Amino acid sequence: MIKYRKKEIINGEMQTHTVSYEEIVQLVGEEGVDQYILEEGYVRYSDETFNQYQNATAQTAKYPPSHALEYLSLGIASEAGEVAGKMKKWIRDGDSKMTRDEWVQAMSSEIGDVLWYSARLADELGLSLSQIAEDNMEKLLDRKARGVIGGSGDNR
Repeated sequence: MIKYRKKEIINGEMQTHTVSYEEIVQLVGEEGVDQYILEEGYVRYSDETFNQYQNATAQTAKYPPSHALEYLSLGIASEAGEVAGKMKKWIRDGDSKMTRDEWVQAMSSEIGDVLWYSARLADELGLSLSQIAEDNMEKLLDRKARGVIGGSGDNR
């Protein structure tokens, strides 16, 4: 899907607006797309990095296909637990066991493992990791705009 993005300051805050080619066509018609993009200050962008990563994870995937969803869900939980464990040990030990740079690198590795399992689970469900990330930001920005970024509950 072709997408366009522009950044602008609204009420003193930098905001990013993304629109698809199809949305622009609905708004101004096929013949007006180029003019609209130019006048509104949109630039074409690609969210393919997440999708490329998601596709690449298939090369290192090794789990029973009949239990893929369970395996990958448990993998996410397990790796997130390792992130939490490294944080717990940093709180307890501080820099007595490793330097901050070593700890940050260890955290990066564990976060990468969470990302791998998330990408594989998305793939197994037929979802796009890029779309998931985009939808999540829209949800969070909507919550922020409505003043409910804090609190609890999925439907606030």
